[in-house]
Amino acid sequence: MYQAQYWVELQALKAHVCYLSLYQLRSEAYERWIGIILAVASSSSIAGWVIWQQYAFIWACFIASSQVISVAYKFLPFKERIKPLRTAGIELGLLADEAERRWFDVAEGELTEKQINETRFEIRKRKSAIMQSAFNGMVIPEIESLMSKAEDHMRKYFKSHYPELSND
Repeated sequence: MYQAQYWVELQALKAHVCYLSLYQLRSEAYERWIGIILAVASSSSIAGWVIWQQYAFIWACFIASSQVISVAYKFLPFKERIKPLRTAGIELGLLADEAERRWFDVAEGELTEKQINETRFEIRKRKSAIMQSAFNGMVIPEIESLMSKAEDHMRKYFKSHYPELSND
């Protein structure tokens, strides 16, 4: 029973690591595209005069949109999360490696049920401490599509590394 609980905890931790990585990539992509749009809008204003007469409405909409994005960009939360995502992702990855290394002792019956349970709760405690330290109370939203993708990555990882334990 406690071995199964440890296995589930290990899988959840690995999925969480994958989720943070995917969320970071998504946040960085948003930041990059917003930066590109703002750079194009600001640096192409001179070129805008050339096309102004033919496409005045389209150009005005683009400039107005870029101004709105420029103002709203300062308040978008994903930008503030990128650096903590990197930190938490690295630290949780190390914790996941350590927990996986500990799986051998759990699977081989080297630990008592009490030790397995204590180890499992120590992993949870450290995971919470890492998240609190990195995000200081900031909430990371759970995006269903990213979570599903993270769980797929986790299942593929465990299926390739532990085929005898895979549920598929």
